[in-house]
Amino acid sequence: MSHPKTGELWDAGFRAGKYDFLHKESEKERLKVIAGLVAGFAATHGICEVVDIGCGEGLLLPLLDQRLVSRYLGVDISTVALERLPASAIEVLRICKSLGEWDGKPEPMVPRVIVASEILYYDPDGVGELVRLATSSAVPQRILVSCVAAHPGKPNWAEASTRLWQELGEAPLNEIGRHSVQDGETGLSWDIGAYSL
Repeated sequence: MSHPKTGELWDAGFRAGKYDFLHKESEKERLKVIAGLVAGFAATHGICEVVDIGCGEGLLLPLLDQRLVSRYLGVDISTVALERLPASAIEVLRICKSLGEWDGKPEPMVPRVIVASEILYYDPDGVGELVRLATSSAVPQRILVSCVAAHPGKPNWAEASTRLWQELGEAPLNEIGRHSVQDGETGLSWDIGAYSL
């Protein structure tokens, strides 16, 4: 899997504050929904680990319930972003690789939740790589995919979003549910799909 931006370009963007908007409350609302879905999975499957693909600065990590999550694996191609992961009572592993480059190790010892938040449309085979990762282990898994919804001012988003949901619909995954979160200030919204194998 090749990524359109190098780790160095992402590093430069994080250093320059290009992605500081991700700290907005509206982004946290989206991540709170994801954290709630992780907690729901743990309620039925027991303590789990979370794999955050394209984790950036790990903004999901502080929202996870440390009683329910034993390990957080932050996967990103930016070393700068990974260095900024917050301190946590949850065990944290930093993996500086793209989804296609990562072999899924270390093996999960507990059920696993894979979060792909605003990342899969960066690669033409993102969904295939996600399925490869999910099927590489026998532990119970939940897959959570977050994608920005179509917006009138951003026609390229509509194309990317439509393509991603179509690919997920054709993948060997079972959709459990779909959730929407909206930013009242900007009108932007996100769809979050939950899947099992």
